[in-house]
Amino acid sequence: MRSGRLRPTVCRAIAVPVALALIAGPAVASPAGTRAKIRSAKAQLAALEAQIATQQASITAMQASMRTLAVQVAHARRDYDGVQAQIAQTQALHAAAEERYRAIRSQIDENAANAYMRGPAYGIESVLQQSSLSDAASVLGYTNAIARHDAELGDLARAAAAELANKARQERDLLTRRGDALARVTSAQNALVRAFVEEQSRLAWLATAKAQMGSLLVRLRAQLRAEELAAALQALSNGTPMSFGRWATAFLGRLGAPIGRNDLVAVVAWETAEYTSARWNPLATTYPMPGSTTFNGSGVRNYASLSQGLQATIATLRAAGHGYEAILSNLARGADPIATARAINASDWCHGCANGRYVIDLVPVVAQYFDRYAQARAGA
Repeated sequence: MRSGRLRPTVCRAIAVPVALALIAGPAVASPAGTRAKIRSAKAQLAALEAQIATQQASITAMQASMRTLAVQVAHARRDYDGVQAQIAQTQALHAAAEERYRAIRSQIDENAANAYMRGPAYGIESVLQQSSLSDAASVLGYTNAIARHDAELGDLARAAAAELANKARQERDLLTRRGDALARVTSAQNALVRAFVEEQSRLAWLATAKAQMGSLLVRLRAQLRAEELAAALQALSNGTPMSFGRWATAFLGRLGAPIGRNDLVAVVAWETAEYTSARWNPLATTYPMPGSTTFNGSGVRNYASLSQGLQATIATLRAAGHGYEAILSNLARGADPIATARAINASDWCHGCANGRYVIDLVPVVAQYFDRYAQARAGA
């Protein structure tokens, strides 16, 4: 058993005009329901991306608002601390004024008690009891001094009481200001907390939305691949051959390579270069499978089903020692179809066929007229 296949060159190199003449039949369209689901998924994805963009802008604005609120909290806190310091100073002054007032009141009370004990005629009696006018004048002056001192104490008491009342008003005003400042601090802090909670909520929503978008992308890619594979794997009834394009799509999907134009062009050009009627074997591999039969003297096989043909072709390409690694590598990364064609030409698949131009010469024309080549059918 050979992993590669060697057949006469004449069977492989079909001139482009002949190949074009053999192309016929429209490709089967994908199911409308699947296309509708894909369009819906893409619309949902676009809407989600728009929501994420809007949310990101909102979070940026929210962060700016939070910085402003933080400044307001700092200012309110400084105002509150300043008022608190003034209250402490005013309370100290209030206490000092209250102490002075109590001292003056105590002295007034003491003088009043002395005057009561002396009686109301004390000053006149003292003057009359003196033996000389000089002594009487001294006693009278002393009595007047006591009266003046009592009057001064009264004035001081009134002034102290007024100062005490003023300090009390100042303290009440400062306490009111402190209450206002505290209310502003509390309000600003509450606003900051609310903004922070809202920002965290939006960030959580954004993380969830991103995860949903990633999941949606995965599902969308899987759905696209499933659609393309389902369309390619649909075996047409009554032995109707499968188109090159649909087989290429099925092959790339089973291989796990990207189903993009580069790889499709390369594989369809490869199928065109072989143009074999071997059943479910458009690349003409010789890999034996249960139930397969011999197609020609070179060992090319007829396979029992599309799935078996795909399995055999991929098993051939994964066999070591034939130079197929470069083919698989190029298909896996969706390389330029010319590069993939050169890798095919350099491998044991058909090295030197078509005067060394195997597959390579077909790539430009297949790329130019891809739809027509993709609709070509050989054996199935």
